Amino acid sequence: MHIQTSRLELREYTLDDINSLHALLSIPSVARYQTWEPRTLAQAEEVVQEIVENQDIRPRRHFELAVIHNGTFIGSVGAKIKNRQASLWYSLMPTSQGRGFATEAVSAFILLLGDVTLEIECDPRNTGSWKLAERLGFVKARFIEKDFECKGEWVDSLVYQRVP
Repeated sequence: MHIQTSRLELREYTLDDINSLHALLSIPSVARYQTWEPRTLAQAEEVVQEIVENQDIRPRRHFELAVIHNGTFIGSVGAKIKNRQASLWYSLMPTSQGRGFATEAVSAFILLLGDVTLEIECDPRNTGSWKLAERLGFVKARFIEKDFECKGEWVDSLVYQRVP
């Protein structure tokens, strides 16, 4: 699976991407609104191995693609599909944020998923994430107060949706 946009390449992960994904997932600001702490190299290796294994499962329900700009890894986009509903996620290196790369990558990735209901769930404090959802035409479907405990605090959730 491969997608080319005007500035980006979205491609399947390989085991050669372990160090690149570790560089992203080990950044505290990237992990800030996630349920996990910054990842170790061993944890990033496990993540990449799982991503690669999921590439061969049919029907395919788990997609995650590396985002490449000018030959350099800058992030990741992914989705899990269940019952014609796709839960999306995305993450970019802080040095690549604010340049329209996330909008470009997620827009292209959505086309790959086909005719499914799309959902993005995010922490309301993560303004970059929900603003991206709104830019892409998602509408706020739910606000859940104190949805779950994360890193010692109860956090709210915003759920955005886009129906085909």
